[in-house]
Order: sequence, then C-alpha cells, then structure tokens
Amino acid sequence: MEQTETVRNRSNMTIYDLLKQDHKDVKKLFKEIVDNNRYQDNIYMQVKKALEVHMAGEEKVFYSRLENNMDTRELVLESFEEHDLGKKVIKDIDSSAAEDAKLAKVKVLSAAFDQHIRQEEGDLFKKAKKVLSSDDEHEIGRLFENEKMAKMQGRNVT
Repeated sequence: MEQTETVRNRSNMTIYDLLKQDHKDVKKLFKEIVDNNRYQDNIYMQVKKALEVHMAGEEKVFYSRLENNMDTRELVLESFEEHDLGKKVIKDIDSSAAEDAKLAKVKVLSAAFDQHIRQEEGDLFKKAKKVLSSDDEHEIGRLFENEKMAKMQGRNVT
C-alpha cells in the first residue's frame, strides 16, 4: 500500500521534483559511506543501481528533450559528460579489489555527483523551465518514472 501511494504521488510530480528527490536519496546513501569513512559494498551497490537507473532515465527522457534547444544545449552536453565520468568511476570502483581504493573512488564519485546536481538543479533547471511547458514538465516526469521502473525490472521502454 505504501509503495503504491508513493508511486501515485510521484506520478503527479514534475521532472524537477522527481530528479531532486532522486538526488536527495543518492546523497543520503553516499553520506553513509563517506561519514563512516568505510567502504560498504551493500550501500555502494544501492548507490550504483540508483545512479545507473537515474542517469539512464534522465538521459533518455529529460536531456533528449533539451539537447537540441540552443538555450539548454551546452549544459545538457556537459551533463552527458558528467554522466560519462560517473560511469567510468563506477567501473573503476567495480574493478578495484582493495577496500581503501574503493572508498577513495566512492568519495570522488560523491564529490562529482554533488557538483553535477548543483549545476543541474541550478543552471539547467532554471533554463529548462524557460523551454518546457508545465505539461511538458509533468509528461517528462511520467516518462522518467516509467523508464526507471522498467530499468529496475530489467525491461526497456520505447
């Protein structure tokens, strides 16, 4: 019942609200590792899954709508690059054996994520709000949620 209620509430949110909630959730997970100054695989795996699902949905339904607009293109291209950097660090974490090396990489990923969300929630959201209508913001939010749910279930949405 709780999960259904959460899904229903999220389905009425704009893309900005949904992305901010995801950012907040991932920051909380990063904080558990960074504040304890100890690599914790179970928490890292939650971070990894959340980031992979979030980035895929964001790229497919949000960035794609803004990529060809001259007001948002530069910031979207930077965001794609930041995602690529995040994906590289995730691969580096996954291929590292030593927990201290994994911890160092998680800290770098956390710092990069913080920088990314500052720019996204500030500059990109501000410009996107001038480009997208309220209906667009809600439609993209619904598409984003559908994409995330499909990814979490291992399906592709077209």
